[in-house]
Amino acid sequence: MLDYGKGAYSRSRGNLPPLDTVNMFVEQSASQGVVMQSRQPLNEVAEIGLGPVQASVVRDGVFDGDRFTISGGKAYRGTTELGTVTGDGPASIAVRSGEVLFNAGGPIYSYDGTDFIEVTFPDDSNVTKVFYTSGYFIALESGTGYWFFSAVNDGRTWDALDFAEVETEPDAILDAVVLDGVIAFGGKNSIEFWAFTGNADLPFAPIQQRVFEQGVIGSGCMVQEDNTFFWIGADKIPYRNGDVPQAIGGDFLVERIEASSTYRVYLLKDQRHKFVCVRLDGETWAYDITTGEVFELRSYGRSNFRCGPDYGDDETGKIWEFGEYGSATETLVERILTAGERLLEPKIYDNVTVECEVGTTPYLTGNYTDPTIEFRTSDDGGNQWEDWVADTLGEQGDYRKIIEYRALGMFNLPGFLAQIRLTDPVPFRVSGFYDAGNAKGRA
Repeated sequence: MLDYGKGAYSRSRGNLPPLDTVNMFVEQSASQGVVMQSRQPLNEVAEIGLGPVQASVVRDGVFDGDRFTISGGKAYRGTTELGTVTGDGPASIAVRSGEVLFNAGGPIYSYDGTDFIEVTFPDDSNVTKVFYTSGYFIALESGTGYWFFSAVNDGRTWDALDFAEVETEPDAILDAVVLDGVIAFGGKNSIEFWAFTGNADLPFAPIQQRVFEQGVIGSGCMVQEDNTFFWIGADKIPYRNGDVPQAIGGDFLVERIEASSTYRVYLLKDQRHKFVCVRLDGETWAYDITTGEVFELRSYGRSNFRCGPDYGDDETGKIWEFGEYGSATETLVERILTAGERLLEPKIYDNVTVECEVGTTPYLTGNYTDPTIEFRTSDDGGNQWEDWVADTLGEQGDYRKIIEYRALGMFNLPGFLAQIRLTDPVPFRVSGFYDAGNAKGRA
């Protein structure tokens, strides 16, 4: 059996062979062992404004579960425009029963079910982010180490004396997340933890000896999930919260982050898989919290993955969710997986079989009744590739279809590399790659 990439890997340093893993992630199967599953396609949930979608929130108990969105610099309840949201930073929406705050790096705006107003904030300062916890709205003042808290359950009232300052480093607060009622304030040089006290004069206080001497690279680069949080450090290393910051994602991801000038971190979910997404200039990488592996999220024909924070489209006003093949709106999904074998002496590959999902296309008519899978090889570590060779996955019900590629020739040091690619919008799973001497268990 040939080894295949369970997570993406590519390093220009050392010219190591690339293991492209696009739109496919690791999953444990009781019958097949470790397999690679295709991510589900995106299904359109709503279209709100002209886009791009900057933030979107739905909460039970908040205005009958209506969706609140910032799209193209406008605030919306459902598809009803509420007003303009100015600012050029990452957008945030904070909610409680009876009130919603909107912010995009400028002023704060409040909607209470009746009217939409710009909030009077101390010193008319801009705000980096707003969020709600323990009965208070919290606002990070732009460019400073100060954070303000609102009147109790009142995002329209901010007293100039109701503020605090992070203490560890004299840097601005760039982002923050709430973890079990504790606020983690992220500056450039450190992350401080503040716990709820219930004191009306200062409802939060710093937790002594609980500081990370590793800050955050910028606003919009912290996300909370599963009783922990994730962030891109100021050193351009992605981290997971623990007793100390725990680096995740591998050296290749750090290399990709270093090559980018923009950064954003957000969360997407595909059934039980939760992906911490690192969005860069022209690419998006997903860290699977369940497995610890990383793969690339890609949209066919786009310069980057189209689904950004809160499942919002990066160009239009569409909001997405992961849906089923055959009924989803996203028509083409490119999936790539790489396999290979290191060689110290020449070897002939007469036949390579791909054990994968066949005969399950949901289409009985049209273009995808017999979907196409493509295959190519490289004999120089992925620096150059042969042309793609096509096969089909079989029509619906053709469960004995065998995907195999013959007469591939002789390979030598550094080894044999193969890639498969599928762009037709059908379900797909890969359980293994086998050469002629080891072919078994074919799907």
